[in-house]
Amino acid sequence: MSVRGLISLLLAVCATALSQARTADGNMQRMVPRRACDFVNSIGVNTHFGYYDTQYGLYEEVLRPRLLELGVKHIRDGTFNADVARKYREVGQSGVRLLLITSAERVAEQAEAIGPMLWGVEAVNEPDGRGGDWVGVARQAQQRLYETVRADASMRDVAVVGLSLANIKDSPARLGDISQWMDYGGMHPYAAGQYPARHWGWGMSMDAALTEARRVSGSRPLLVTECGYHNKERNPNHPGVSERAAAIYHLHLFFIYFNQGVERSYKYELLDLRRDDAMTDMECHFGLVRADGSVKPSFTAIRNLLRIVADDAKREYKCRPLAVKVETPEGVTVRTTLLQTSDGRWFLALMRECEVYDLKRMKDVAVDPVDVVVRTGRRLDVRRYVPNESDTAVSAYGTTDSVTVPLGAEVQILELARRP
Repeated sequence: MSVRGLISLLLAVCATALSQARTADGNMQRMVPRRACDFVNSIGVNTHFGYYDTQYGLYEEVLRPRLLELGVKHIRDGTFNADVARKYREVGQSGVRLLLITSAERVAEQAEAIGPMLWGVEAVNEPDGRGGDWVGVARQAQQRLYETVRADASMRDVAVVGLSLANIKDSPARLGDISQWMDYGGMHPYAAGQYPARHWGWGMSMDAALTEARRVSGSRPLLVTECGYHNKERNPNHPGVSERAAAIYHLHLFFIYFNQGVERSYKYELLDLRRDDAMTDMECHFGLVRADGSVKPSFTAIRNLLRIVADDAKREYKCRPLAVKVETPEGVTVRTTLLQTSDGRWFLALMRECEVYDLKRMKDVAVDPVDVVVRTGRRLDVRRYVPNESDTAVSAYGTTDSVTVPLGAEVQILELARRP
């Protein structure tokens, strides 16, 4: 064969190989990940440090150790005095930041007492539940807080968060656009016992709830300053779910809100307020920690999730896209979120959209696993995690470009690492 013929043959072989490679990757989605540290920072929890007559009064015994064990870096609170400020500063030494509900009259004093762990401030919580001319009062409170903070050089790094409304269906149109007086918008979408993507409170869909929130916050980044499930199952107006169901739904909720562009979601709340064995008061059952100090399955699941995707990203880094294809059985909807850590590992979260609690019968629903195939455009070292069970891998697949995941109702996470 002549040199020219050999070159032609080699070119043909290369062209065929390239064509086959394109065909192999052609059905894959080129996913651009988000930083794992941004996801970790998207998870917060509400607290009540100054509720001394509740479990929050047990600061050394329960509040502080459980908060630090949980691992969230953001809390939201509306209590303040000298003792509470000291406790804020103390947990702040572990990297916790605070969103404080306050007022224009008190914010400077409070910011000085709390120090750099103060992340942001919020004017009024759910003003539409207070009656009277709540619209005028709320608009004035928001404007005064924003202008006070922005006029004080010592608070230049403190974010101002917009009002969160109790009635997310009707109140936003009444309040109107006040985005000029905020850095972030706020909202309270409670799922009322249902799957988080299907219900955002007041019978509203996810898209409808976000649209209404934008009536107030415009194009500002959005925070969900309260959300989550409680465990008072017999509660018709705002249904609760079992502890098992809440633990599954809470992880779905954080990923779903993150995928919708919500920058942070604060679960309501850290501790059950007090013992209520007869289940008479819904407000006593929103906690991740029971009134006796023991942790609920939701606490364990969130703690494990944060440990799995933890990343001490003190430097900026650029996320690298990954070709991925997720194959599901017919009729099964699987949502995904792709994260990447600063050391280059990808974490692919798989969330099967399904109900795990029957609100009418008030019983858990068993969800049998289905096989979901995940293919990647390159061979990677793959491990599988189930945060509801553990913070360590439940399976190690070795180096491969295809894995089959038995996906039930729980969020599952694939760690995808390049070979050394």
